[in-house]
Amino acid sequence: MNKIVPFLALALLGTNVLADNSDPVVMTVAGTDVHQSEFEYFLNKNRNSEEKMSVLDYAETYVNFKLKVQAAVDAGIDTTASFLSEFTEYRDMQAIDYMLDSAFLESVAHGSYEQSVREVGPDGLSFVSVLSRIPEDSSPEEFVRCNALIDSIRNVLRTEGNFHELAQRFSNDNYAKNGGDVGWMARSQLPEDIARVVFSLEEGTISEPFIFEGAPMIVAVFAHRELGSYEENRDDIYEWMNSREEIMMQAMANKALDYSEQFDWGITDPDSATLFMHENLEDYVPEFRNISREYHDGLLLFEISNREVWEKAMNDEAGMERFYNEHLKLFRFKEPCFKGMVFFCKDEDVFHRIEQAVSGLPVLEWSDTIVSFNHGESVVRAMRGNQETGIFQKGQNAYVDCLVFGEGEFEPMKGFPYTNVIGRVLDKPESMDDVVAQVSQEYQNSLEKEWVKSLRKKYKFKINKKELRKLGN
Repeated sequence: MNKIVPFLALALLGTNVLADNSDPVVMTVAGTDVHQSEFEYFLNKNRNSEEKMSVLDYAETYVNFKLKVQAAVDAGIDTTASFLSEFTEYRDMQAIDYMLDSAFLESVAHGSYEQSVREVGPDGLSFVSVLSRIPEDSSPEEFVRCNALIDSIRNVLRTEGNFHELAQRFSNDNYAKNGGDVGWMARSQLPEDIARVVFSLEEGTISEPFIFEGAPMIVAVFAHRELGSYEENRDDIYEWMNSREEIMMQAMANKALDYSEQFDWGITDPDSATLFMHENLEDYVPEFRNISREYHDGLLLFEISNREVWEKAMNDEAGMERFYNEHLKLFRFKEPCFKGMVFFCKDEDVFHRIEQAVSGLPVLEWSDTIVSFNHGESVVRAMRGNQETGIFQKGQNAYVDCLVFGEGEFEPMKGFPYTNVIGRVLDKPESMDDVVAQVSQEYQNSLEKEWVKSLRKKYKFKINKKELRKLGN
């Protein structure tokens, strides 16, 4: 896999070297042709069937999308290191599925499974764990100490004790850090002296101490199972193959040479064919071309939209305020709301002292005042509505519904028997702060509309309605 060089740019992203009359141009945006295959891919993926948007309506939406992408290209976003890094990583990850000889991999997978069947044999598989103490020297005294330790551990395990914890603590073999777990093993994978013990044990049992290559040990078998069918093991086999570079490189070479013959590349060297396939995959695999283009253009759209709309709206508080004042009719409550807080107090006196303390302060500043009441002992808790506005809508909170709007009932908070509210009912927003999230969204929508209008003036575009009507039919 390390023979594949990183993919740095899609020089031919907008070009289909295999294009023919069966893939007509349905629109041209900023000098770039959009073919039916590209448009139809995005149409089928993004059109909401419930909206029943016509093909021609979606074409207008797609023109706006392509104009934004062109604006991002003109801004040089597609040449930045961060863009190239993110796009290349995604592109190469998605490309793998289209660069492998699936028939070859399936053949290898079947061969691996058949080999496993022979190796596992009639005994099946056992999940094996070991606990052993390897003598640090060859003296008889050291062996006796190790043997005594294993004996004592086995005695503990007869009535109590956790095998994995004891293995981590007392084993000094390679499996100690895993709590002794070796994993699923076939008889053929184990030394015969250990296999004889393992496959004589019932599931969930621990052996008596025995000696293997001079080390006292015990083994535990936590489960037995059959190998299972090919279908049951296929995912695990493929995961194993993905970790084997020689298998994956062969699958790539096979696919590349197949493409070379199919598309007349004239390349017979496997490494050269694989490199050419990797760098030019979009030109020969339409499905992958659409996937690659989608992510490429999507990244550009996100970044340019962030610059032109989202960041502008977020940083332009004066513009938002002006927009709010110019469009007050957009920001109305459907029904009265409560702006304030719900208080849960130890007693009524605490509530009245809080009421005096927050008098005249904005709702969003009450929390700092409330904190001062809980020094040493918690005497009050509070609940605010929307985090940005402090507003409760009807049906949002049982306490407010009951205490403010006289609807329903509630259970007092445990440990705080006195419940009351401070605030006021609003029939309409008092300021932009009461509907700030809605104002922000509407302001963004307004900025985007103006941006799209300017892009449509800046760039030329043409929609081939004749071809699109055919597609619609």
